[in-house]
Amino acid sequence: MIRSILVVFALATHSAMALDLRAPFELESTKVLPKKIRNPRFKNVFTSITGRFSGDGIEQPLGQRLNKTVSWNDVINAQPTQADKDSIVGILNDAGLTDLNASPGQTSGVVNTYAQVMAPVLAYGVTDSYTLAVAVPIYTVRVDSDAGFIRAGQGQQFVDQAASVNVEKGNEAAGKLNNAIQEKLKRLGYKPIEDQTLNVLGDLRLVGKYLFYQDEIKTLTLKHEATLPTGRTPDPDNVLAIPIGDGQWDAGLSLITDVKLAPMIRLNAFGGYIAQLPATMTRRLPTSPTDSLSADKEGVIVDLGDILVGGTSVNYEVQGSPFSIGVGYQFQRMAKASVKDGVFESSRYRLLENELPVRILHSGLVMAGFSTVDMYKRKKFIAPIQANLAYSRALAGVNATTNSMLLAELVLFF
Repeated sequence: MIRSILVVFALATHSAMALDLRAPFELESTKVLPKKIRNPRFKNVFTSITGRFSGDGIEQPLGQRLNKTVSWNDVINAQPTQADKDSIVGILNDAGLTDLNASPGQTSGVVNTYAQVMAPVLAYGVTDSYTLAVAVPIYTVRVDSDAGFIRAGQGQQFVDQAASVNVEKGNEAAGKLNNAIQEKLKRLGYKPIEDQTLNVLGDLRLVGKYLFYQDEIKTLTLKHEATLPTGRTPDPDNVLAIPIGDGQWDAGLSLITDVKLAPMIRLNAFGGYIAQLPATMTRRLPTSPTDSLSADKEGVIVDLGDILVGGTSVNYEVQGSPFSIGVGYQFQRMAKASVKDGVFESSRYRLLENELPVRILHSGLVMAGFSTVDMYKRKKFIAPIQANLAYSRALAGVNATTNSMLLAELVLFF
């Protein structure tokens, strides 16, 4: 009955979620549960996201999009009233700064994201060859952010000219520059940039695994999965929104193979395809290729690109010991999204598509496990349990976040 409990039942090796790709948090496996065996698992995943791979594969800070050169036109347009706009123009004229396309400086931003995911999973051996599982992740997410302004020469001239009238005017002028980002967001109807903490439910996942071939050397398993859009979707009013879900149904199919290289060493390889079905999302429509901030938002039909995923790993069970170790590599590619045109001009929907380009991620993972199953079978331990630790990291990519993950997991069988 316990014959295939020795190895972890991998529920969710592909970890694409919510408009982006993530490093995986466990190794894939061909193993299924024996018939009528129940397998509750308690996953605790910690992750941090501080950067992002650009379109040419260069790693950049997560707050890079907040680092932007600002023109005087931007500062003027961000003001809430005509009187405020006229006041700035008057100071600029007095300082001899008549080119409104010139720049007073650059906005700056720092963003770091940290998350803990509690993911209870229940798997059940429907037959000796087929296992079904359901996972309901619960997220606790913290976003630390800071936005400021770095004044250039013209910016300092502007403040000095205002201060020449009186100190209060100088402080007011400096404040208008320092709050350039927040004022623009307020004018366009966004929420202010601030630290955030979320406690939300993620997308529910159903996974089935069917073992259709096994001999002394090789094992082949087919895995099918479905993702239900129960998680929090992107907030169009928050430029630092943390989308836990993408609002779309997903359906995936993977083939997993496992080959014995030596009595205690196995090589695993897998490949799969995940279809993301179109859904309606409320999104802001960019106004230009260089500025995604916009007052216009609409419920648009978005078809996130389908995902190709594959990888390989080597697993070693320490002979005569309850310990095992594994190391693996995973590749993910999410195709460019498509957006159906709505009430605005077509070019703006193409700009929105450009914000969801092809994404590629290469990740590495190491995993260590402890199992009492053999000891239980020899009646030297009271229960068959497992404990696993894993660490993964994004190694390289294109248009994908750089993140690391740490997994602690307790596995029970009854």
